[in-house]
Order: sequence, then structure tokens, then C-alpha cells
Amino acid sequence: MRIRIPLIGGLGLLTACVILSGCDPNKGSENNSKTPGESAVKNSEKSAPAAPSGSSKPAEIPGAPKFKVVTNGISPFWTAMSIGLYQADVDIKVNGDWQAPDPDTNAAQVKVIQDTLAAKTDGIAVSVIEADALSTTINEAVKAGVPVITFDSDSPKSNRMCYLGTNNFEAGRAAGEAAKKLFPNGGKLVAFVGNMSAQNARDRFEGFKAALVGTKIEFLREPYEDNKDTGIARKNVEDAITKYGTQLTGCVGLYSYNGPAIIHAVQSAGVRDKMKIVCFDGEPETLASLGKGEVDVTVVQKPYEFGRLAIMLLNLIKKDGGIDKALDDLKPELDKLNMKVDKSKHIIDTGVDVLTPENAKPFLDKLKARGLSST
Repeated sequence: MRIRIPLIGGLGLLTACVILSGCDPNKGSENNSKTPGESAVKNSEKSAPAAPSGSSKPAEIPGAPKFKVVTNGISPFWTAMSIGLYQADVDIKVNGDWQAPDPDTNAAQVKVIQDTLAAKTDGIAVSVIEADALSTTINEAVKAGVPVITFDSDSPKSNRMCYLGTNNFEAGRAAGEAAKKLFPNGGKLVAFVGNMSAQNARDRFEGFKAALVGTKIEFLREPYEDNKDTGIARKNVEDAITKYGTQLTGCVGLYSYNGPAIIHAVQSAGVRDKMKIVCFDGEPETLASLGKGEVDVTVVQKPYEFGRLAIMLLNLIKKDGGIDKALDDLKPELDKLNMKVDKSKHIIDTGVDVLTPENAKPFLDKLKARGLSST
């Protein structure tokens, strides 16, 4: 269903709070058999998922700066990002667009960036699949005079000019704090994720564990990895339920599509009454289940602002000739959104919201009013 969504440049907090993950980077691979209700997209699907018409690319403006946003895969998570990106195009009169690597691997992401450089772009924003592996490509682009910022998932050892997005350690900590309320007497958990090589995955898991220090809540093992394959994601949950039995009392999905995978595996096994579910991001299945009380917590990000602010920041870097002045110029907009800036580290923390069945209704009502079913 395609729905026209009225957008205005100052929508910032309103839409950001409405259209919020992994994070996320996520779709299945070509040999994946997608299970019912899972919303991640198969790798064989070349185009982005169906999106509201507000995410349609505006007409190109001759002579205007060109910017490219590179995601770490195809997912409903990026629909909101594209809406924000194209709204920035209209507001500041630039030519910004986005592309997902296919397949969602570091090698494919490198090629997208190299092709973008060959096309003479004025700046690149990238959600990094493998933090260390992409450093060389980022450094080469910056050395060639093309500004590169990261968003959603960082490459902190690279020469990227700024990271824009969630402080994933703090997001993980927020999820861990919510878990403490779910398990006042302790619990045994297992986490699920695409790849622990991604900086956002590592940070979320470490932040979650940091919140649990001094409690009787523990992880039974390191996170199951699924390489962003939704079929494997569900099988991992099924395997954990089988292996740990009644010992397992909670499942944690670190990437957006892990939520639906957990929901279906838990329901199929008939253990929901014994299992708490903590997720990241707001895929349709996750939010629908949250509204019905079938998910206990989900931590949602602000992908609309990832797209909008990434284009704004890249344009300011081009205009100002550097990141420090660009951050100064962007600060009034960031202040409106209550976003934190660490200028010394060149990091913009866009923040998160922690949703539970008890507090989710206003959030879900805003989504529905805009014809959206996911963040």
C-alpha cells in the first residue's frame, strides 16, 4: 500500500519519534526461505521494499550537490530513513539518494562506495557492515577529498568525519535496564544478531551486559549469529529453546529482524508464558506483537532523522569545508531534537525510545496516523 505522507522540514522530533534499527541492516540471503510474518527482505530482491510515496526520490536539480547514503542492507527499517533523506533533498535543494549493497557484505558495500566515488559524488554517508574491514575504503575516499560520515553503525578506527546515529552502547544499556524490570529475581538469556563484527552489534551487546552487572541475570552464551539470514535467525532461536529448555527465560534480538524471528519461534514452541522477549527496532511484526502484549520491550531508533540529518550534514561539510564548522551550523537543528553532540569525537547521538506494551499506544497511534506499520 502506498500512502502519501505530508512531510515538512521541521518534522524532526515528531517523525523521528514515530519512524524509528540493527539497526538495522537486515535482510535474508538468496538461499533463505522466509518464514511467515518475517519482514526482512530476501537478498534476491534487487529493489528496496515497498514504501510510502513520501519516500519517492524528488526530481533531480541540475547543478546541485550530489550525496549518496549507503545502507548495510535492505529492510523496512530503511523506509523511514529514505523519507527523511528525500525530505532533506527538498528542503535544502540537493540531490541525495540511497543504495543498499547486494548482497549485504563488506565486499558489496566497498563496491557501492567505489562506484559512488567514480560517479563524482560530493559526499557519502554509510551504515557500516564490518567496522574494521571498511576502514581502508573510507580512508581512501576521505583522502581523495570526498567527505564520508557514518550513521547507524560506525567505523570508529577509520577517518570518517562524523558518526550520526544511536549510541549503541547506551541503547544496549537501556534495553538491559528494561530487562532488569522483567527479571527482578534473575534470569538466563540468549541473544541473537546478524554479525558480531558490526560495531553496532558489539556495542548493543556490551551495553546490555553492563546494565546487568550486580544482578542475577546472565547470558548463557555469546550471541547466536545468523549473517542476516532470516531463516537462520529463526532456526537459531529454535535451537536455543531446544538446547536450554526451561533454563532459558529470555530472548534478546539485537537486530530488527531478530524480533520477528524470536516471536514466531517462541509461539511455535508454545513457551511464551515462560519467555520474556526484548527487541531492537520496530519491524511491523515486532510492533504489532508489542501492541498485543506478545513482546515485552523494544528499543527503537530514529531512522527518519538518520536520513534527513545525514544529507544536511554532508551539505554543510561541503559548504563549510570541514566538520567542526558544519557541526556548529547543524547544532540549532540538533538542539530542537534534543540530540547530543560530542564535538571532540565528532559524534551525534540521536537517542532512542524504550517501548513496552504499557507505554506503546501513543507511539503506535502516531505511526498509524501516517500510514506506517514499522520504524
